[in-house]
Amino acid sequence: MIAAESLFSLVVPVLNEEEVLRATYATLNQVLESLNLAFEVIVVDNGSTDQTPAIMKEICDRDPRWIFIRLSRNFGYQNSITAGMLAARGDAIMVIDADLQDPPELIPQFVTKWREGYEIVYGVREKRTGEPLWRVIPTMLAMRFITWMSDEIKLPAHSGDFRLITRRARDAFALLPEANRYVRGMIHWLGFRQIGIPYVRRGRIKGQSKANPLHLIGFAMNAVFSFSLKPLRMFTVFGLAVLGMTGVLGIVYFILFFVTNTPRGTTTVLLLLLMNLGVMCLGIGILGEYIAKIYIESKRRPLWLVDYTLNLKAVDSDGRSAYASCSTLCYPNEHQVPLGTHKSSSAA
Repeated sequence: MIAAESLFSLVVPVLNEEEVLRATYATLNQVLESLNLAFEVIVVDNGSTDQTPAIMKEICDRDPRWIFIRLSRNFGYQNSITAGMLAARGDAIMVIDADLQDPPELIPQFVTKWREGYEIVYGVREKRTGEPLWRVIPTMLAMRFITWMSDEIKLPAHSGDFRLITRRARDAFALLPEANRYVRGMIHWLGFRQIGIPYVRRGRIKGQSKANPLHLIGFAMNAVFSFSLKPLRMFTVFGLAVLGMTGVLGIVYFILFFVTNTPRGTTTVLLLLLMNLGVMCLGIGILGEYIAKIYIESKRRPLWLVDYTLNLKAVDSDGRSAYASCSTLCYPNEHQVPLGTHKSSSAA
């Protein structure tokens, strides 16, 4: 049963979104005010270089329900939504992009599922409209590839970061310390009671997408190497298969040696050597990806640094804490701002 005084938190990551921010503010307020719940909107700026900070200052001065967290630089999308979720004070916490390609009018449906007792409610992209095929097809294939490769937990196909989690799930998420973050996979890993809501993802009305083919490749590789050992196991199986084929060829050539003239086979040998070299390089590269992640984890650097905040309070008048777990450092700005440390977990 959801109490009437429950607080709903909405996290909005931004990067150079000056063209859409004012429209996003109006649209989200209209939807959130219809929920009959107290709410806060936490905008996390990943080092925008346009007028995004100035526009957010106007909004925060006008509406105290909107909170602005300015990171010191671009620490990546996964870290920015982590910072926002860990800074949220709500009993339910949801993430939506500022471009509103994920329809905000579906937020009441997510809240309804939360009221029914689900701890994690995630959106499932059934279809994508308003985007060119050269962007849609690779993205959908990448999502399917990530789902197919996942083995630690089976990730739902076409799920995104448009999701709602309860405060209990968020507190559990705060215990996950890794620096290589694939947030949607980490949240599915938590377990709890989960359900998906299918929807149609639309194109941007204004502004440009910050994603590009290289970003998509990096995103897919991070997801696979963070939540799957299949690449390593596939090379083990492939190695065994090659050894088996080598044994068969050895037997064949041994028989041919006594039955007929031994084939010269120089071309065959060269092709096999080149194939072996290529496979070994690919295998070493995959192994290197896992080793690189171990190296990054071993450095234990903060996942983000905060430049300044607006309207952010560590504890409100009702004693509601803002942070799941963090170390607090003092910055020369409006508030004492927590710094994501990740010795155990972090918050912004």
